[in-house]
Amino acid sequence: MRKELGVYTIAEVEERLGLSTALLRQWERRYGFPRPERSPGRHRLYSEADLLALQSIKGWIAEGVAPAQAVRRYLEGLTQEGPRPPETLSLELEEALLRADTDSAERILSEAHRLHPMETVVMEVISPCLRRLGDGWHLGRVSTAQEHLASTFLRGSLQSLLHLMGGSIGPTLVVSTLPGEQHEIGSLITALFLRRAGYSVHYLGPNTPLADLRHFAQRTGARVVVLSAIQPVSLESLPHQALQGLAPLVVVGGRAALSNPQDIERLGARFMGNDPRELAEALSLALKEQGLWQ
Repeated sequence: MRKELGVYTIAEVEERLGLSTALLRQWERRYGFPRPERSPGRHRLYSEADLLALQSIKGWIAEGVAPAQAVRRYLEGLTQEGPRPPETLSLELEEALLRADTDSAERILSEAHRLHPMETVVMEVISPCLRRLGDGWHLGRVSTAQEHLASTFLRGSLQSLLHLMGGSIGPTLVVSTLPGEQHEIGSLITALFLRRAGYSVHYLGPNTPLADLRHFAQRTGARVVVLSAIQPVSLESLPHQALQGLAPLVVVGGRAALSNPQDIERLGARFMGNDPRELAEALSLALKEQGLWQ
């Protein structure tokens, strides 16, 4: 089983999750969980996986589960023999969401985060699950209600991860979608990976008007605006150079951007691929080339 390094102090856990230091120490004594590492000065240090586990436990308690039972539910998941691959976890996640069994979906995601790095969970568990659900909806095998429940659940999981990343001291970026776009999962994943890479990211959600984007980017001193485009009409409906001047560097990604790179240039933006894991490095090089990041 993968062991993550402890990086968060008990005070930081309290601030991020709203669980008091006294309660965390009580759970540690009474239930044997969490089990933080200790710094050379004997201070407790919690890993990212610890925070995700505690967040799941807190969610179960909010649903009415007793604290002892909530901790036991999590710990029982640790007794499973052998790490299961992301593909298996992704399929089980899909099945649980189609049954509207969000408790099982929470347990599957918690297991995935215990066994695999965050990047693997997002790209090999959550993303394929969303893609299959979307394809199933288009083919009529998944109802609108099922697709909405699954998307809302997984969007919430990704937003929780984004919150856990905390702030940063890197260049400021603004992430959203093109006007008219309601599908925000791609931009949310992009925001998560960029914040993970050390950028200071403002995530605005979907469908932000360009005038508001420009004003917000100027007010926050953003060096880059990153936008997602899923539908080709989102690109085709915009006038020539419509994205120029939103920020010193404007990047557009997504399925429509991949299929219509000529529209990206026409609008005054750049396409840097659709892999959020590679975008952080590509932005770093572009910013340094333009003298925007020393």
